[in-house]
Amino acid sequence: MAVLKEAAIPIGRTLFVTKPGEMSKDDIIIEATGQYQVAERPDCFVIKNAECCRSITVKVKTRED
Repeated sequence: MAVLKEAAIPIGRTLFVTKPGEMSKDDIIIEATGQYQVAERPDCFVIKNAECCRSITVKVKTRED
C-alpha cells in the first residue's frame, strides 16, 4: 500500500487527491477520524469533511491486490 495523501480537513472543506493513472474509487482505501464524502473526477478524488463541528484527519492509500 502506498500513501497517496495524508492531511487534516477543516470543517466544511475538501481535499483533492490527484489520481495516479487509471484509478477509481474502488482502488483506494480511506482512513479518517470522522465522517466524509468521496466524489470522483476524471483527474482527482474529492474528499469532503462531513462532520458538523470538527476537523478530521484523512489518509488515502492505494489498495493492494
